[in-house]
Amino acid sequence: MRPASAAAELLGSFVFAFTVGCNVLSSNVLETPMGWEIASIACALLATMAAFGPVSGGHFNPAVSLAMLCAGKMQFMDAFAYILLQLAGTSMAMLFARHLLEEHERHVIHVGGRDVVVEMIYTLLLNFVILCVSGKRNNPENEPNQFYGIAASSTLAAGLSSTRLKTGVFNPAITIGLGLLKIGFQLQSLASFVVVQLLAAVAAAGLFGLLRPEEKLSADQMASYVPSLGVRLFSEFLGTTFLMLTLGLSSLENIWAAPCALMGLVYALGDLSGGHFNPAVTAAVVLSRTRLLISSDLLGYWACQVVGCIVAAVTCMILIPGFHWDLGPKAPFQAGAAYIMELTFSIILCLAVLAVSCIKGINSIYSRNFYFGLAIGVALLAGCLCCAKISGACFNPAISLAVAVSSLVQGRMSSTFYASNYCFIELLAGVIAAILFRATHAREYTSKEVTADLHARMPFSSAP
Repeated sequence: MRPASAAAELLGSFVFAFTVGCNVLSSNVLETPMGWEIASIACALLATMAAFGPVSGGHFNPAVSLAMLCAGKMQFMDAFAYILLQLAGTSMAMLFARHLLEEHERHVIHVGGRDVVVEMIYTLLLNFVILCVSGKRNNPENEPNQFYGIAASSTLAAGLSSTRLKTGVFNPAITIGLGLLKIGFQLQSLASFVVVQLLAAVAAAGLFGLLRPEEKLSADQMASYVPSLGVRLFSEFLGTTFLMLTLGLSSLENIWAAPCALMGLVYALGDLSGGHFNPAVTAAVVLSRTRLLISSDLLGYWACQVVGCIVAAVTCMILIPGFHWDLGPKAPFQAGAAYIMELTFSIILCLAVLAVSCIKGINSIYSRNFYFGLAIGVALLAGCLCCAKISGACFNPAISLAVAVSSLVQGRMSSTFYASNYCFIELLAGVIAAILFRATHAREYTSKEVTADLHARMPFSSAP
């Protein structure tokens, strides 16, 4: 390991942990979590990854280093050294924050079984996203991506929002720092959290190996590699499950949780399945003919997306006693207004996907753009901010259908009625988006030569 890598990992761990410690101590967020603390922590991770990622890889987290080791991306001694540096940098940062702010009242986090399960889920997701965006296909040596930090920080924000920032850490070094300095965890909770975080890292490496067999291929084999239909369908199932879990576990105050999750998942899995996670998007892609998806693929995508949402809905009901989905127009607004809002922003979301992920979209020396996940996430965020208090901000037929099923099981017929209507409206939005895309991007269909170039150079491909 180079000295520069060691210094970068130590300094990055210190800066990130110092941000976490200061937010915990200065804002009392363990008692009254606020969205801006989540934004602060996520931005610190983005900044440190941008600054030190090209030098050390930007781990700053023992779980990430362990996942890299298990995935065959690091040597044992390098991973061991990284973990020691991360623990040292984090401990120094926590001590500095505590003495700097002279915090007297000790905050103790009381951890339950739900907290441990959610911690494991989002530690797995964070490590999986980081592995995917640093993989051979997503991060080729001749054209490294520029979204590594964006994908990781947005996933972290989604996880923190889903735990309401009461227990979410996803980092063994931060957990130990908070616990030993008596800022957060009791020693018993500390041990359980560290164990599940490390187990989640190993699980993430296993999931990465399952979905990324190309990691073992040579450069010549990589050039002709195409993800199998099974890989693409499982990617859609996985992404949709995590997306709806985040929507269910996060609060209305943290409305950006689902858009942040979508951003990270699109960057992680977009090069495999296209990163739809939404039947309306899949319909728009098929109708726009910008991808080589056939009708059987369409039905497979839809089935995996719906099943993923139903699995997530059941999981939320198990984790949160008395939990139920509330989908429909919000008082004092009428159903017509809610339907129009859902239609409008579903069209915007589908158009964003078509414009940034199905075509290159810009003239540059690169074979793809690097802002596709950011644009898609921001499109969803715009709709969520505008519509959450009017329609509930769904924009996804799979989510609507899962809500309808769960509401039917719980005997809430009104939610079932509105969810069914939402499902139809959102699918209609996918059709309209495809028509609008063909009208506004007519040059993409002008000749066979242009069309061939479109399929050869689109940012990520699900078919040869």
